[in-house]
Amino acid sequence: MTRFLLVSVISALILGCGEQSPDSNSAVTSSAEGSGNAEPAPFKGLDFDYYLSAVEPIFLRHRGGFVGTDTSCVACHSSQVNAPLGLQPLTVENGQVFWTEEQSRQNFENVVMLSNPAAPESSRLLLAPLATTAGGERHSGGNFWNSTEHSEYRIIADWIASGDPNAGADPVVEVDFEFFRACVQPLFVNPIENAMPCTECHSGEFALPPPADAYWTVEQSRQAFESLAYLLDPGRPESSRFLHKPLHPDAGGDLMHNGGRRWYSADDPERAALASWVRGEARGDQCPAPLQYDYPVRL
Repeated sequence: MTRFLLVSVISALILGCGEQSPDSNSAVTSSAEGSGNAEPAPFKGLDFDYYLSAVEPIFLRHRGGFVGTDTSCVACHSSQVNAPLGLQPLTVENGQVFWTEEQSRQNFENVVMLSNPAAPESSRLLLAPLATTAGGERHSGGNFWNSTEHSEYRIIADWIASGDPNAGADPVVEVDFEFFRACVQPLFVNPIENAMPCTECHSGEFALPPPADAYWTVEQSRQAFESLAYLLDPGRPESSRFLHKPLHPDAGGDLMHNGGRRWYSADDPERAALASWVRGEARGDQCPAPLQYDYPVRL
């Protein structure tokens, strides 16, 4: 309840936020410029002061409502423990809602992780809010920008481009498809007591029911794997929605999940085995004990 009230307070206080257009005279500078140093600069050479004045306010910008594309970035990326952007909870003090400098610096470090100065347009920070028709990626919070010419996109893109050109994207961990097919996919049709099977709500996405008296085909498993991808943050189980939605809030999970809770502890053996897979450690078709299911039978 406290979090929902906080979101309401945030929305009310930032209604006046307006569009900020990129300023050709703004001091977006690369700390690596002219250094001649081939080693990547700290924080990829991205300028904190400009982030603070121009980039971070975008995360607070009110967009007219409280759900999806109508709400501000902070509404989901601070209240949802799994959101990769990982914005700090806002400070409320004397009727004001804000981030302290220490909180903003933590936000900055998380934002840097989603930035790629070597190829700004490939930065996750830019792809998630961008419409898929303009080259963006699927984003559960919706898309804010219909074009790469949107003023917010340009502010962030120009800031990322000002960073150290030797600093690329953070390494991408490969999440193994074969392990998904053999060990993860059966979870969706093996519910626990007092929880619905994943297929009840997600059958049109990653939780495809198996064919009658048969295992999923490779094509069906591949379709499910690709649908699940947007709920995974490869290498980072702690920010993967797949591992937080079914986790009870008392154990660190999300506040809401219509399908009930599958895990009541973050250390649940089944969840721990899945976390190992998201980290890229679990591979192949040999399933650990917590992920061994009798149904469906794989011939």
